Amino acid sequence: MNASIIIPSLNSPILDLVLEKIKRQSERQSIGEILIVGKDDLRLHKTVNDSLVQLIDTGQPVNAARARNIGIQHAKYEMLLFLDSDCLPEPTWLETHLRIQSKGHAVVGGGVAPKGSNYWSLSYNLTLFHEFFSTNPPGEKRYLPTLNLSVQKKVIDAVGLLDEGLVRGQDIEWTTRMNAAGYTLYFEPKALIYHQHARVNFTAVWHDCARSGYHMRQVRMQYPDLFKGSKFLQNRHSVFIFSPIIAMFATFRIISKHLSLFRKNWLTIPAIYLTKIAWCWGASR
Repeated sequence: MNASIIIPSLNSPILDLVLEKIKRQSERQSIGEILIVGKDDLRLHKTVNDSLVQLIDTGQPVNAARARNIGIQHAKYEMLLFLDSDCLPEPTWLETHLRIQSKGHAVVGGGVAPKGSNYWSLSYNLTLFHEFFSTNPPGEKRYLPTLNLSVQKKVIDAVGLLDEGLVRGQDIEWTTRMNAAGYTLYFEPKALIYHQHARVNFTAVWHDCARSGYHMRQVRMQYPDLFKGSKFLQNRHSVFIFSPIIAMFATFRIISKHLSLFRKNWLTIPAIYLTKIAWCWGASR
């Protein structure tokens, strides 16, 4: 089973490391092509000597949804794997995706390691990807992130491309649409990646979580039956006024589901709380 790997990138400083990790996959013979979509002004894709790597230069920066859609439209193979340009896959990442796909799951999300390069990097990963930690059990999900996702083309033919009008939350909206169309979304934590992103200080984390809140409010209101609290989000002023309480409950819920993890990382709890305040602030805009 050959696969097209699609990597949206906007001059990722670690693109060469990502490609090197892909090159070392245990199931490397199943890689049909690696499509980098966006910008790579540093030409890091050239540092990895691999004929399978192709840069689709968009000329100007485009958002992640647009980049992924371009990759889909250029892909030659029926199996598509989406990987972000700041994600380092483990050697069995591809092998695990293909194995779960062969069992009849047309949409598979992989695990995110609950780690980070510093305090804020770790806190960001803990707050955004707690539902997809590599320590979580496998099973069905209501939605999946595209930073580590495999999808069969037939699913995209049925539900359509990503919504390019959404700056954030495009993957949640897209996979929720797949779920609503009757496709099972399966989570396999052993298809593991390390999210080595650049949000390494308070300001970057705050702004990113605020943007997430702003756009995820739109997604949640679009699918009220799948997301709890969607009716409450209709009143932006209430979200702002009650943000300290909302943030407290959201933080408690994350910690209660991952007690062993937070025993080791208890110092991140104040940062988790602040990210939820930022999310509420964004949702109230």
